[in-house]
Amino acid sequence: MSAHYWVAKYVEDPFRNESRNVGVIVTTPDGVAARFAGEREDGTVDGRRLQSFKYAEVYKQWLQYWREQLEAENLDGILGATTANYRVVPGGDVSDTGSDGADAVCKFLYGLLVSDAPVLEAFDLAAESDTERDLSLDVDITFREWDILGDQPTLAVRHPVLRKHPIRGEHATHEPSFSQRNGKLYLFEAIDFNSHKPKLLKERAGFMAYMFSDIRHFEHDDGIEAYSIIRPKVDGDGDAIEYARSMLAGESKILNWADPQERDLFLRERREVAESLQGIPRMAFQGQSGPTGPAAPPI
Repeated sequence: MSAHYWVAKYVEDPFRNESRNVGVIVTTPDGVAARFAGEREDGTVDGRRLQSFKYAEVYKQWLQYWREQLEAENLDGILGATTANYRVVPGGDVSDTGSDGADAVCKFLYGLLVSDAPVLEAFDLAAESDTERDLSLDVDITFREWDILGDQPTLAVRHPVLRKHPIRGEHATHEPSFSQRNGKLYLFEAIDFNSHKPKLLKERAGFMAYMFSDIRHFEHDDGIEAYSIIRPKVDGDGDAIEYARSMLAGESKILNWADPQERDLFLRERREVAESLQGIPRMAFQGQSGPTGPAAPPI
């Protein structure tokens, strides 16, 4: 069984035209599923998760509009409702989803494509064990703690780590979870090997390897350094993990986020790249908005 998906995008500043993924819609033969930034599991909106939106009330209107159109099974209406700030665009297909339905595929794609990790979520996750915490969120929070993430208002470094920044590849424009540029381009993607869905784990690793390769072919080979940030499986590797490791090792350095020494050296390198004029760290890890706000959705 295969699935089709679309991505909801938000552009805070149309002049800069830097989009951010804020939702995913998935259709499969068995139904439709969708998930959007700021929503709880029960579909209500958590205002704390909307702090990164400059016009949160307008976003909530769009969120309500998208949900109403989905309830009316009017996907064409959603695709036709496009403004300079909000739009829903085709994402692509996911093949060989096995027995997974629209909800499962949507959950996977949301975790892969949508950044919904404001600082305050750290407080909700503080009581959870390390293996239960979302790895991408953990990386996001750690970059913030080191004062090198680009959307921090008091940031003073020259070359911060950027989140979901569009980067051209040979065949497509990608939005890696994190990137940094200072002479050389650095790409960072997280993958948790504790996934209970081997097929989706392999899909994720394959996507990461393709993205790294596509960007590398557009840039100069020596001008890109890619990192796969992993959380190892606690009870040993299986066939899917061995496949994922093999795919990622050919296109990136593999960083064990659970290893304090590896993680600390990696973060020190990120800080040095962020502050350096030259962009070559001494310690190398081995292994303007317009005056008006966005328009509301159609009535």
